[in-house]
Amino acid sequence: MKTKLLLCGVMLFAAIAFNSCKPSDEELKKAVNTSLNALPSTISSDVKKGEATLSGIVESDELKAEAEKLVKDVKGIKSVVNNIEVKQPEPEPVINPDTVLSSTISSLIAAGGDAFKQVIVNVKDGEVTLTGSVKKADLQKVMQIVNEAKPKKVNNLLNIIK
Repeated sequence: MKTKLLLCGVMLFAAIAFNSCKPSDEELKKAVNTSLNALPSTISSDVKKGEATLSGIVESDELKAEAEKLVKDVKGIKSVVNNIEVKQPEPEPVINPDTVLSSTISSLIAAGGDAFKQVIVNVKDGEVTLTGSVKKADLQKVMQIVNEAKPKKVNNLLNIIK
């Protein structure tokens, strides 16, 4: 009986000692942050009861997965909640070819009639250069026509007539 009681006491002491040797959440958070510093992104973390929660914004799915892997490898982390968002790349602007730009803008300018008859359109490498002259009241409409054709750049060298 004494042996069983002694054995239970030793097991209880071992369990308490084992649990007290686990790192605290604060220590785990420091270890997690140290691991995340290896990545080229700013990711924040929080640790509660051994569960790490990650948040922030990264450039790719690969970085998001790498962050989660790094944190899972930290000794003492039981699970990872990955709330990291992947930043979507900006879409490339649509730039029409020179022939399309030239014909589109020229036909729209011609459709404007006498108001735009002195506007000259030149297109090279996606850049539209406007020369000639236009009335101040018609300038906004000319610029709208040109920009709707989606050029890379507009060089406005128009003389404004009052």
